[in-house]
Amino acid sequence: MEIRDALNLIHRIENLPEIYNKIEMAVCSVIHSYFDEMLEVEKKESAVMGRENYSSDELNSFLDQKRSIYDKYWSNHSAYYQPCSSSSEPRHVWAHLCDIEVLQNGDDENPLFIFKANYKKPDSSTKIAKAFILKESGSSLKIEHEFFG
Repeated sequence: MEIRDALNLIHRIENLPEIYNKIEMAVCSVIHSYFDEMLEVEKKESAVMGRENYSSDELNSFLDQKRSIYDKYWSNHSAYYQPCSSSSEPRHVWAHLCDIEVLQNGDDENPLFIFKANYKKPDSSTKIAKAFILKESGSSLKIEHEFFG
């Protein structure tokens, strides 16, 4: 190892807490923005579905909006993850997330990040585990997979 490389390594180790904080903030920011944008569409969708005798055609524009948001935040374009249904109850309520953790693999060549949290509605004692894997795509972080249980 050359002296320059050793000094860079020492500098990086000294700044790890700051680096980790920035990584956590970036990962949380991506997920938070994704949830906020999806929630706005889900609220409108929920209002339509709450009406008596609504037409399913009224929901098509919301599905298109959700797909557009999906395209913005996801790198994995598998049909499995793409929005394909409507719900009368919003699923992307950031305020319902608790016990948030951000993990990373530490691989400089192929960095991956895990956003892990529990989803708990205020009127329920049940928590649903949710996790997202994020990866760098170009100059931004994108969601690659979602896990729940």
